[in-house]
Amino acid sequence: MKKLFPLCGFLCLVMCISSCKKSDSFDLKGEMQDLTSDIILAIYDDPDSKIDTIYPRNGKFEYTFVPDTLCLIRLADDSGHTIPVFADKGWGVTLKGSFSRPVIEGDGYNQEYQEFLTQIGNAGNPQEQERIAETFIKSHPQSFVSAYLINRYFVQKDQPDEKKIMELINPLDGKVKDSRVLGVVIKSLPDEKRNKKSTDYISYYSVRKRDGKYLSWNNKKGQYTLINFWATWNKKSVELKDSLHQLCKEFKKEELKVLNISLDFDMKAWEKNCENDSEQWIEVCDKEGWNNTIAGQMNIRQIPYNILVNSGRRVEAKNLYGNRLRKKLHELTDKDKK
Repeated sequence: MKKLFPLCGFLCLVMCISSCKKSDSFDLKGEMQDLTSDIILAIYDDPDSKIDTIYPRNGKFEYTFVPDTLCLIRLADDSGHTIPVFADKGWGVTLKGSFSRPVIEGDGYNQEYQEFLTQIGNAGNPQEQERIAETFIKSHPQSFVSAYLINRYFVQKDQPDEKKIMELINPLDGKVKDSRVLGVVIKSLPDEKRNKKSTDYISYYSVRKRDGKYLSWNNKKGQYTLINFWATWNKKSVELKDSLHQLCKEFKKEELKVLNISLDFDMKAWEKNCENDSEQWIEVCDKEGWNNTIAGQMNIRQIPYNILVNSGRRVEAKNLYGNRLRKKLHELTDKDKK
């Protein structure tokens, strides 16, 4: 019996060490007020683009996964409010308050973002919000929160100040500049050698579908998105949009997705000319007309027009229809299969 006690003590020590070992999982817990929907979207922006769904009960929810590396996720409710969450191995975050006024407790950059929320307080004036965001970015060059704030306050607006954006990006730490969010932003800024805006990539763009849900920019390798611009007041664009249905029959949904962006202001006319949405065919209209974010970035001044982009949002072709578009898609998908 005397020999049993040392063995038991050793086993207890092993169990204690195992239980104390830090988990690799990221744990998110929330208890939110005034939720108007029974789902919350988890929109992954960095390093990959994808979407997941959280199902709260009475405002409470938990969400756990094991990240490969640092992730930037936006939680979105059906009213359009979003909360950025930074996830990494072993981190934990607790959300309280509401989507419009969240209170964040957590590890890493999540605490820094809460500091920013405290600073911004009740600043309702957009100019004042930008000033506070700019001050935060300049004082946190090594924080991934700065990457998010640059995109949120200085890129996602009708007339981005490209000089200001570069002034904010240049002093940032290299790892922050290498984030996917800023990588896309940098590629969409003017090319100094050509002295004009680069249209080799499309920048981040948040799209809400008719059902209120956000469209995920699927980052699966081998899937292409055809962004097609049209309007009910342009007959040719309507005809060419309808002709794209054949492509959806010819190419699998894992290979091709068609995103039809309407430049209409008349929502009734738009809805009357829309097809039913599916995983492969999506119809959206932001009621901004020619001020649509992508149309402005890509310098589009006429319709019909389309842009074919790969999973990394790099532009593969522009304004192709019919056999020319079909040939290009076969060329790209055949190359991916090899």
